[in-house]
Amino acid sequence: MSIFEIKNCKKKFHNVNVLDDISFKVDEGEVIAIIGSSGSGKTTLLRICTFLDFMDDGTMSYIDKNVVTSVNGHAKYIGQNSLSLDALKKNKSLTAVKSNFGLVFQNFNLFPHWTVLKNVMDAPISVQKRSEEEVKEKAMKYLDKMGLSSKANNYPCQLSGGQQQRVAIARALCMEPKIIYFDEPTSALDPELTQEILKVIKELANEKRTMVIVTHEMNFAKNVADRVIFMDNGVIVEEGNAYELISNPKMERTKRFLQKYE
Repeated sequence: MSIFEIKNCKKKFHNVNVLDDISFKVDEGEVIAIIGSSGSGKTTLLRICTFLDFMDDGTMSYIDKNVVTSVNGHAKYIGQNSLSLDALKKNKSLTAVKSNFGLVFQNFNLFPHWTVLKNVMDAPISVQKRSEEEVKEKAMKYLDKMGLSSKANNYPCQLSGGQQQRVAIARALCMEPKIIYFDEPTSALDPELTQEILKVIKELANEKRTMVIVTHEMNFAKNVADRVIFMDNGVIVEEGNAYELISNPKMERTKRFLQKYE
């Protein structure tokens, strides 16, 4: 079953093409790694997939529900009359759609004045309107899964970077999403903590969690992802089986990029 699909996505900043005719879909239980140099459009793509930014043209669907259609060469969001970012964030028609995904940022994005437990519980209660009792039970379950149940009443500043990122993953899981997006989840961590987080994500992959991961960790992508998408200058240059593409890329631009990681 298809969880997510985007077609012919286009995005410009100051008349520069940041994304140019991007199309891909994600099936249930699939892990997709998106790789590419800085500035290739990877993070912008994830922001569009999660409604933190809007596309100029293209279509998007979650669980076969069209949430963006293309009308006369312009993207039309359900329930949307304006394409301002403020209007996009307040679009009530997208609220239910947002429950389909979780997002883990590279810099954790935890609220510093909230405890670990409140950070994990907030979105399911405020966005999904679930009961506090049920959400607290789930939150403690996922904190325990991350090895952090003893830190529930701590504040983010009392945790290591790796622990903060595990809280962010628990927060995403507590939404019970159909798909989880990771935007370079290890880029702010030292090598030891990087391996800690990659181990957690690998365990989620073994559970057949549906994930899209923007990453610079090529060995991880090769051995954990099902598919890899290589982006450059806002376009998909090459995509395919993760192990095969990273071991034996077909496109010259992909080869040059991967040589940096040999």
